[in-house]
Amino acid sequence: MGGGEPSERLDAWVLETAPRAVAYARSLLRHPQDAEDVVQDCYCRLLARADSYDLPRDGQKLLLKAITNACINLRTRRKPFSRLIRNDEHGQEQVIDPNDPQVISPEQQAMHGELSMAVAEALQQLPPLQRAAVELKSLGHTQQEIAEILQVTPSNAGVLVHRARHALAVSLAGFLAPEVEE
Repeated sequence: MGGGEPSERLDAWVLETAPRAVAYARSLLRHPQDAEDVVQDCYCRLLARADSYDLPRDGQKLLLKAITNACINLRTRRKPFSRLIRNDEHGQEQVIDPNDPQVISPEQQAMHGELSMAVAEALQQLPPLQRAAVELKSLGHTQQEIAEILQVTPSNAGVLVHRARHALAVSLAGFLAPEVEE
């Protein structure tokens, strides 16, 4: 194996991949606690079989596949709900208090709330594979990586991203570009 003790390599792998894994799960679930739970479960399952895999080499793809499947399973069992949220300077989600005048103006807050709900609803309307594909693309993954993670062909991954983007554009046309047609 090289590079130190196997447990040290696994520790380094977990530390290296955890932020991206949590961010990906959060993008699919929108609830930080659920995302962290899913990621922890996926790590536990992979680490339990560490003797079968070369996690430092192949683990990120395996991890993202496991997270995708776990998030799809969790999302299909639970009805989504929307709320006003924003990210603070550290990237942490905060619930926006409508009574705090320093947050944003009421007009901006209403517009932000409408757009946030429209985006969340549009994302929820996407089939799970399309949503996963567009989320992976937004995280900077290549089409080949998306294909490997979702276990589809690269051309199918491109189609999933294209269809998701088109569906989002159509759903959000009233907010963003009125000339987008169905």
